[in-house]
Amino acid sequence: MPSDTVELAPIVCCVDDGFVRPLCVLMQSIATAEPGAAADITLLVIHQGLQEESRTAIRSNADRLGISVDLRLVPPPDPRYPAFRTGSDATYTRLAIPEVIPDHRVVLYMDVDIILLQDIRPLLAMPLDGAPFGAVPDPTKPVLRLGRALPGWQDLGLSGDREYFNNGVLLVDIEECRRRDFFATASRLLVERQDNLRYWDQDAMNLAADEDWLRLDRKWNTFAFSPLVQLGGYVHRGEPVLPLARLLAEEETAAVLHFAGPRKPWMCDYPDNPLRDRYLRLLQMTT
Repeated sequence: MPSDTVELAPIVCCVDDGFVRPLCVLMQSIATAEPGAAADITLLVIHQGLQEESRTAIRSNADRLGISVDLRLVPPPDPRYPAFRTGSDATYTRLAIPEVIPDHRVVLYMDVDIILLQDIRPLLAMPLDGAPFGAVPDPTKPVLRLGRALPGWQDLGLSGDREYFNNGVLLVDIEECRRRDFFATASRLLVERQDNLRYWDQDAMNLAADEDWLRLDRKWNTFAFSPLVQLGGYVHRGEPVLPLARLLAEEETAAVLHFAGPRKPWMCDYPDNPLRDRYLRLLQMTT
């Protein structure tokens, strides 16, 4: 746990009405992972317009857990952005972080298909040492040559060994990102470089970052691989750099567990698995 004198960054999540329940599960996991941590957490919820029922659910769960929550409305994303094949366009609202959060220097952005297994406060107090943001290399495509990210990366003059981060967990120095025009550049690339983008804003952010980002410990964004392997037929393209056996072992030491991909543990077709059981227990605690 960080010293009482260290200022903790707020957590930022972006949701629409369809992802309010997973957000409440994430909040529940904050309190369950480390009793007493919730009182130190500020949660900023960025949205494009939530129904009253959704706003009530967020606030009631936050109040029950002792988490300070602030809902912030942002305009819809640029209509020129590509439509998401899966997931929600609400994901694009994270690109508005510099505009909607003028009152904090550093924030921790988190997707809501995440649960915490350890105290998050050490990450909230971590210095970025001049880097615009910190992230974890994507375990499914840790370098460009091993995945499908940034199609045509060769024509862009990029190295196949260039590391590629997952943007589901980002520790962001907003002031430094403003200075470098990072979010504005990523937004522009979303419009201008769509032929080179497969994972939309994640690809755009990776292209805009130009490899200048802090590598976080892998425990801060650990993917839930064991349920995917359990389904059978899973192909791990990142094997030469990050062996699947290592990634499965990392589930035991994860601080942040990320249910990345189209299958989610709250869906009926998700495989029965201890990680899903853990998720459903948290879900049952929400109100």
